[in-house]
Amino acid sequence: MPNREHLLTIVEPTPGGDATLDLARKAVAGGGTASVLMVITERVQRDIQEFADGEDLGWYEAEALALDQLRMRCTDRIGAVSNLETYFGSIGSDVVNFITADTTAIAVPSRLVTNRLVEHLAESSGRPVIVTPSRAAAA
Repeated sequence: MPNREHLLTIVEPTPGGDATLDLARKAVAGGGTASVLMVITERVQRDIQEFADGEDLGWYEAEALALDQLRMRCTDRIGAVSNLETYFGSIGSDVVNFITADTTAIAVPSRLVTNRLVEHLAESSGRPVIVTPSRAAAA
């Protein structure tokens, strides 16, 4: 019987904020599926501004290019993504809106959540929440 796991992978696309992608890759490699919620925090927006300044681009052009690159990086790391959405700001209780009937678990980086939010996600969704530690950027 095929693995029916579907992981909602929440990622902050910055060095150390993407450890959840490893879990998504394992889910897909095991026959499951993964969707990605790419959270564009103030940290990510600062990175985009630095990119814009370094490339002499306007904000919107830099943002579009950066988001395309970040989406491709997520897809490349996982192998296949059933859905990829972008969310601007800090995640809060409204993240439950991204949980579908197919979602079997939620993976989120530790630096994006509090214990209270993890409890809320688990209680309101009825799914396990996996909190991944930050990791060093890959060389």
